[in-house]
Amino acid sequence: MSFVALLILAAGVASVIDVPYYAITPGAGIPVSGLVTVPRRLAHSHLGSVLLTDVEVVPLRALSYIYYELDSNAQVVPAAALVGTASGAQYQAQGSVDMWNAREAAIVVALRQLGYHTRAVPSGVIVYQPEPGSAASRGLGVGDVITSVDSGRVRTLAALVAALGAHGPGSTVELGVRPLTGRAVHRVRVRLGEIRVDGSGPDAPETCAAARTDTQLPPLEVHGVPAACLGIAAEQAYTAVGVPFPVSISADGIDGPSAGLAFTLGLIEKLDHEDLVAGLKVAATGTMSVTGQVGDVGGVAQKTIAVRDAGASLFFVPPSELQTAEAHAGPTLKVLAVASIGQAVADLEELGGRLSPPSTVH
Repeated sequence: MSFVALLILAAGVASVIDVPYYAITPGAGIPVSGLVTVPRRLAHSHLGSVLLTDVEVVPLRALSYIYYELDSNAQVVPAAALVGTASGAQYQAQGSVDMWNAREAAIVVALRQLGYHTRAVPSGVIVYQPEPGSAASRGLGVGDVITSVDSGRVRTLAALVAALGAHGPGSTVELGVRPLTGRAVHRVRVRLGEIRVDGSGPDAPETCAAARTDTQLPPLEVHGVPAACLGIAAEQAYTAVGVPFPVSISADGIDGPSAGLAFTLGLIEKLDHEDLVAGLKVAATGTMSVTGQVGDVGGVAQKTIAVRDAGASLFFVPPSELQTAEAHAGPTLKVLAVASIGQAVADLEELGGRLSPPSTVH
């Protein structure tokens, strides 16, 4: 077989062999105004715009791995660093959970910033990742919301921990569970495991093992009693209360939490009769908590390239990502670090933007 034929064969094989890596590449700058729906009588148009930005996450094969390693705009990362212990389907479901939370937090924070008496009320515990091999992994999925343990209502993470703490390892509990986007509750019976500690010291890793079956690791005791566990990574679920009119935000096929800040600014801009962004094309990335705090995100180098190419003049990023964004911003894109929605609003006002005072909101 000739060298050329061998080379073609090798390339063909490399094109179908999966490797445990992903490539993160620049996505696009997307105007938030087209994703936000509010009553027409309350919507305002402005010269400026707010952009969210995303990244493309590409699972790699042997041949594409080489291509993306040579691409200066791409970042190649190990699969484990991106998805952890989640399966591909679970990773996608986690992205949907993150996006749901980002939209809900944006609605609460934006309306409060405009003076409405909107608040986020704890409404259950979201299953973010069932621990592999745990009892929970056989009865619960990513995005399930736990609302009760036996006959007791559960609204917060602390309440869930307390309710499980009333049972010993090996006990069977009945959980009330609803989907993240629905209200219909079904029942799931789960046999609790026990927390095992691998090693000693405050940083020793813990696992949720089947009760009294794994003798390799000692159980973690609380007040001398082995501690029961469900075997999930969890997040707090909230329900928005006091929303004065219908508000919806479309994800447009995007997953993950990083659009939270952009959604919040975009909703403010659409509802405000003043012009907060002062005619500028403003991009933003960062998670948004229901208290208005901006959190870290990934892929900021690639997001900066995307918003730079989209013609943005200002890019808000979390404080820890400032240096990365500045290194890829180029000469025309100004980057500012913000830790809260209040700081972002103040920065825009310094640049000439105006926000209606809360007292004008009825």
